[in-house]
Amino acid sequence: RLLARFRRPEHWGMRPECPLVREIHPATDSRVLVAGTNAEGPVLYLAANGCEVTAVEAAADAVERVMLAAGEAGLTERVHGCVSDLGHWSPEVPLNAVVCTPAAFEGLSAAERAHVIEVLQGATADGGVHLVQTIVAGQTALTLDELRRRYRGWAVSVEFDVGASKTFLARKAIA
Repeated sequence: RLLARFRRPEHWGMRPECPLVREIHPATDSRVLVAGTNAEGPVLYLAANGCEVTAVEAAADAVERVMLAAGEAGLTERVHGCVSDLGHWSPEVPLNAVVCTPAAFEGLSAAERAHVIEVLQGATADGGVHLVQTIVAGQTALTLDELRRRYRGWAVSVEFDVGASKTFLARKAIA
């Protein structure tokens, strides 16, 4: 019964219609990267729904917080924490989904952001999805124009969430 509660997005502070819940359809063999983990909710929601989740964050205390929350929820087998910035991290296995907050790109130059996106695109399985929060609380991390240029050949859209938050959604074509 507790696991059933953990599978509900509302338990983790997310609405059922938010882009992450709507666009990522967890399966037991899904591998998801969550970068810029400013909240445990997305990581734990995806893990509770059967995904193998890697949480990448440059701040050790943020990764520790995520791992502690995963332990309290009994999800440590599905959550893998990594203290690193995206500029120095690369996936070891194909990904089904990538979720990035603005913090994931903080401090990276335009060339470094382009390289990170290219690496993540290459590691994403056909049909996989990338969700990039672009505007949160009035601050722009990446421009929509920059993201559209980087995701040519992918199906892209902009999803609006609560308040001024926008999420850039890109789905890789199935070959």
